[in-house]
Amino acid sequence: MQQVTLQIAQGGAALDRLAADAAVLDADEQARAARFHRDSDRALYRAAHVLLRNALSRQAAPPPAAWRFVRGAHGRPEIDTDVCPDTGGLRFNLTHTPGLVCCALTRNLTVGVDAECLRRVRDARALAERFFAADEAAAVAAAGPPGSAAEALTFQSLWTLKEAYVKAVGRGLSLGLDRFAFRLAGDTPARIQLRSEADAAHPAAHWRCVLLHLDGGRCGIAAAVPAAAGARFRVLLHGGETAPAPVLVAATPGVEVQPPEAVVAIRSAF
Repeated sequence: MQQVTLQIAQGGAALDRLAADAAVLDADEQARAARFHRDSDRALYRAAHVLLRNALSRQAAPPPAAWRFVRGAHGRPEIDTDVCPDTGGLRFNLTHTPGLVCCALTRNLTVGVDAECLRRVRDARALAERFFAADEAAAVAAAGPPGSAAEALTFQSLWTLKEAYVKAVGRGLSLGLDRFAFRLAGDTPARIQLRSEADAAHPAAHWRCVLLHLDGGRCGIAAAVPAAAGARFRVLLHGGETAPAPVLVAATPGVEVQPPEAVVAIRSAF
């Protein structure tokens, strides 16, 4: 069974502590952070990348400042194994949204993660009809009246799952969001069903996905990994004992989600 670790930092205090360790970022990360116009966006980017470096150093020998990264054909960042050769096949993916950062770690298998905050999308149905598969667009339309909270939550859930899957496949939005479809069936936790012919290397039945909610659904986190033998998700929460625990909303068969663990100390060196 594949182990997937999700490290989540939420709230101003946790994010500020991470951003304060920005000296561990390399020159490229520092330059990318500086390009953001707003202080809040710069701080969020820095917090996300410090979290990633700390998370990697919990799994392998290099200290946080020593990690180096390269970009693949579709812009996906990966560990530069020429500079960091002893990483045990670590793979990662990173996401951030206002107030929350999250990274996902696996070994030897690609992984995707996405986080979105709930917002009322005035044209959710039109967006779903334009970009989603037909049955997903129908699910958004059936969720509730236009502009309703139920419609927004359904749209957010599907969008977050689709983003996580696209990031795991590693082809970016060139994959086409209508070439695969998610369905949530049953009560919470719902059963995630995936229909896809978009990734020839990994059939739909091999994908293990989870959907988590924080703050009563205000924020959603989805993760996806092609693990034919199943996947066990470990959730680490930064922010101390008061960090809000995520709720498992939906999962594919073959998934285990361990009880969340609090990470009290956020450190830039180990």
